[in-house]
Amino acid sequence: MSASIWSGISAIRLGRDGSILVSFTDGQDVHSSLGHDQFGPTSAIASSTLLPQSWELKLQTTRGHDIVVALPQPTDFAPVRGRPTIYLDQNHWSTLTNTIHQPDRVENEHERSASAQLIELAKAHKVVLPMSAAHLAETAKQVDREQRYQRALTILQLSGGWQLRDPLDLRRFELRQALTIRYRQRCLLPPAAITLEPGAVHSGRDSMLPRVDPGLPPHAQWAVHAIQCISGIIDAILDAGHVPMAPAPGWAASLQQFAEFLRDNPTGKEMKRRRTHAKFLADLGRELPEEAHRAGITPDEMSDWALNHSEEGLPSMPTLGLFREVLHEKLSDGQLHWAENDLVDMMYLTAAAGYCDYVVGERAHAAHTANASRRLGRADKLYRNIRSLIEEL
Repeated sequence: MSASIWSGISAIRLGRDGSILVSFTDGQDVHSSLGHDQFGPTSAIASSTLLPQSWELKLQTTRGHDIVVALPQPTDFAPVRGRPTIYLDQNHWSTLTNTIHQPDRVENEHERSASAQLIELAKAHKVVLPMSAAHLAETAKQVDREQRYQRALTILQLSGGWQLRDPLDLRRFELRQALTIRYRQRCLLPPAAITLEPGAVHSGRDSMLPRVDPGLPPHAQWAVHAIQCISGIIDAILDAGHVPMAPAPGWAASLQQFAEFLRDNPTGKEMKRRRTHAKFLADLGRELPEEAHRAGITPDEMSDWALNHSEEGLPSMPTLGLFREVLHEKLSDGQLHWAENDLVDMMYLTAAAGYCDYVVGERAHAAHTANASRRLGRADKLYRNIRSLIEEL
């Protein structure tokens, strides 16, 4: 971002009523007004302040809470700078929320103490706690309005704008990369999985990004784009009413049926693995053919990869390799009950484990993912509680 445009400006504040305050580094203030409200009538945002010197955005809610998020530079979407990246499953965000707002609800004293330490590390910018689309959806489905607001506020304050790229996007890139390397002998530049990039949290979906006035200078267009994207996420999750999550129709039932088929038709380990691999490929749905098309891969080459090279290529894929192993392990247990939310848990936990330094997950899915990591020869970086994470940091 060009520094000259912001030279001498310490803050630009936009109020809910359309008032504008530009503060300069020499102490002078300039007031103006857009003459109309800038936020929707139900918006939880009272004001928005751009801090150019630190390249941050500070939002204040109508209840007086401050949320400060880092903004991305167009040349560097992911300035992690060596900090550990830590993905928390939703139940552990609940623990952090209760530690801040209702500490008596965290009955385990050791977990409460560890949570307080992690909160301080995040506030001091010593770790990165990315939010994900799963966090946003799980928060929106919270029925109790006060608990929903507290959870959203905690995620937004402690993530500081950092996002886990949409697992759909990560999975698709891994497929495109594998096909491009094998059949075109070149390597693609991977996108940052933990990032400040505008819209990354929903990058694998057909989401409408806000439009920017094309008459603005390029650096101003970028600033407006970045601010609009993160502000939209913040406003949506703070303002959200109770929004139930929509399951993938028939997904869990299909996996349940296949697991029962494997149970009722026992085979040797090799045949069982072939069968679960075929189910994995079928479960990719449109991902594989669409990414083959994007990579310029012919249908014959795609079929060749699926039939002859996918099994050997998957272990090197950070998230799809884990997903395939978790799927195999769960399908191999004929007594396991498949739930609709398993798809969300599997996709986000395997993506996080593939790209984050540490993951704190729900017990059962964390166990499956840890087992998958060990089978792939990867380090076990999954934890069942925040206390065990803090002991490792």
